[in-house]
Amino acid sequence: MAEKLMPLHKWRKERFTTPPAAATARRWAENGDIPAKLICGKWYVKVEQELLETGDDLVDQVLKAG
Repeated sequence: MAEKLMPLHKWRKERFTTPPAAATARRWAENGDIPAKLICGKWYVKVEQELLETGDDLVDQVLKAG
């Protein structure tokens, strides 16, 4: 089954009540702060993976191991 991808601009609007700036979300994707993939110059968020992450690296590592 293929991973579900959502365009970054749509993800910002659906994920946040007050969406972060487009540049901020793009920086998060570029830095690996959110699970994203660059396809033909556009960023897409890996939806299922993003929902499983807490934002705390240590907690995420423990959850993935367990």
